[in-house]
Amino acid sequence: MKQFLLRYAVAAGVLCLIGLQEASAQAVRLMGMITDADTRTGLPGVTVWNKRSNMGAISSETGRYYIEALPGDTIEFSSISYVRTAYVAPGISATRNVEMKRHIMGLQGINIRGRIYKQDSLAIREEYERYFGYKRPGALDVLKTLPSNPITALTYLVPSKARKRREKFGEQLKYWEEEKHIDYRYNPDLVAKITKLESPELDSFMLAYRPPYNFLLNATEYDLLLFIKQSYERWQKQRGELRKDSSN
Repeated sequence: MKQFLLRYAVAAGVLCLIGLQEASAQAVRLMGMITDADTRTGLPGVTVWNKRSNMGAISSETGRYYIEALPGDTIEFSSISYVRTAYVAPGISATRNVEMKRHIMGLQGINIRGRIYKQDSLAIREEYERYFGYKRPGALDVLKTLPSNPITALTYLVPSKARKRREKFGEQLKYWEEEKHIDYRYNPDLVAKITKLESPELDSFMLAYRPPYNFLLNATEYDLLLFIKQSYERWQKQRGELRKDSSN
């Protein structure tokens, strides 16, 4: 009993020390826009990673990001098909825009897009594996951890913004992994080949008839081509009805 009480006292002391250290460190807020270096358009779904704290964020639909750090932390930016880039956090909160360059592959006449996508996707999944499907520790986790590691068990009982950020980051990683899988299979080149549409009509069509991730996960190439063909037929029918209504 005395040993358990001693271990709990030590654990509580360590937690207090960690809390004091974190409170004394002045965090800075970093934000900005992440863009494609060639097109200058915003990049959604970019992983923004603090290499010291092992905490991350995901850029928004328009490419904007926000993350907290301590001065001197290395902030790394990674996304499928793009070269990683990083910068060191300054001593004050700041706005820092980031341009990302696409991977340049020197193999002409060979379609290697699929291989690049799969390699990059597996690399990101491996690097952030513990955050995919991350769940907040529950009572069972506390009971399992308590005998062997009371310090960790006590941290489970204390409300933590870090755990909430990990949970949110894991959800964002899963969401953007699914979105990039859709973009990879349901791409403008394929859709334009089937429908003969050009931008801006092509963009409108792809947005209106974007297939769900669960469908693409199990769909064959034939299933996808049939989906595009049937969606285009509905698109044409709707356009014909709109023209008819506008002429009356």
